[in-house]
Amino acid sequence: MNKHYLIVLNPLPNKQKKYWLTWLVSYLKQHQQSYYIFTTSPVLADNQLFFQQHLYEYDEVIMLGGDGTLHLLANCMAFSSRPITVLPCGTGNDFVRNFDYSNAELKQLILSQNKLRIDLGKVNERYFINSAGVGFDAEIVERTKGNKGWLARFSYLYHAFTCLFFFKESLLTLEEGRHKINYKNFLTVFANGKYFGGGMKIAPNAKLNSSSLIRYSVEKTHLVKKLWALPKLYQGTHTKLTEVKEHAFTQLEVLTPGLPIQADGESAGYTPAVIEVAENALTIKIL
Repeated sequence: MNKHYLIVLNPLPNKQKKYWLTWLVSYLKQHQQSYYIFTTSPVLADNQLFFQQHLYEYDEVIMLGGDGTLHLLANCMAFSSRPITVLPCGTGNDFVRNFDYSNAELKQLILSQNKLRIDLGKVNERYFINSAGVGFDAEIVERTKGNKGWLARFSYLYHAFTCLFFFKESLLTLEEGRHKINYKNFLTVFANGKYFGGGMKIAPNAKLNSSSLIRYSVEKTHLVKKLWALPKLYQGTHTKLTEVKEHAFTQLEVLTPGLPIQADGESAGYTPAVIEVAENALTIKIL
């Protein structure tokens, strides 16, 4: 059966993307499948306009990129029935870590008939696929926004290091239903998937189709404990620490004003904000 594929990639070159694009084009031609390559714009509204006007022309979408490109697709394709095949070519590739596919398995996704309907998170009017957050992580994103490629990697590491030592915790007020909670916030993440930050297992109990999000909050603590806890993030064992709180929710509000928000590592404005789950919002190809 001939299908018409939309291949989506951002304009930044890298070796991974070149490899996957070369393989994919050859593979689709070999199987007599038609395709169109769409290069994303840095302006979200431009991408949304293209998808509004043309998505109906394609049977499936194949994405070559990382979490930033997938974040863009989530905001262009929320509640569309078109399935997305994710071929990871980004810096962090946190979303695909939820599946742990090998390269050989990723290649099998193209013709796979298996699909998974997953949830998205939503912060105000912006969708996210992995996580959103306020605090330490959002401050780093705020300081590094606009940086791309190797500059982004260097800038992120530099600001992560300086923020770890000099970040000033703010009093954060959250409201869920009629219940309010206040604490000095170092890091609060609203997780849909398990990973963020290029492999940190911030939300070991999160599931992409659970119909809820999980809030992980880290209250103010001293520097030694932060440094001691950092490697635990990669194994997901930080949740055993007394400073870490875990709570599943479907909707809550961040009432504290003026704090930067990150969504999938992208700047997503400032608080106050409503954080909520968007159930069954995206279709992903799986094995």
